Amino acid sequence: MKQLLKFIRLPVAEKKLFFHALYLLAVYRIHLRTIPIQELFHRVQSLSQTNLPASPGPVSPARMARLIRIASHFIPGSTCLSNALAGQILFSSYGHKTKLHIGVARDQQNTFEAHAWLSLEGATIIGCLQDLDRYQELPSLPINNS
Repeated sequence: MKQLLKFIRLPVAEKKLFFHALYLLAVYRIHLRTIPIQELFHRVQSLSQTNLPASPGPVSPARMARLIRIASHFIPGSTCLSNALAGQILFSSYGHKTKLHIGVARDQQNTFEAHAWLSLEGATIIGCLQDLDRYQELPSLPINNS
């Protein structure tokens, strides 16, 4: 009940962003299972480049990131990659140019791990981990515009 009251008290712009985040997180969670990754990245890149409005929206980037994180808890199987992809579209629709990062690492048992995160003006805004620096960032995937 306490969470519902908090949600009701949110400004309209934040409620709208939250529902938009829920929608995009669900869509990208499904797309990650049904669309080849390079095609998906191309779609996200195209959308994020065409969505940039003239000026940033009414919600601060830090608040946007928090609302995306909260929304991701309501999407079963949400991953760092689905969060980063949805975040990239949301941030661009609010006038913020972000960069998608994907990195790989080995854990203490030498098991392969991957992580995706989003940065805004050089600072990690989605997918921040305390040990993020241990991930070796992969080069960006080439985008085939055909």
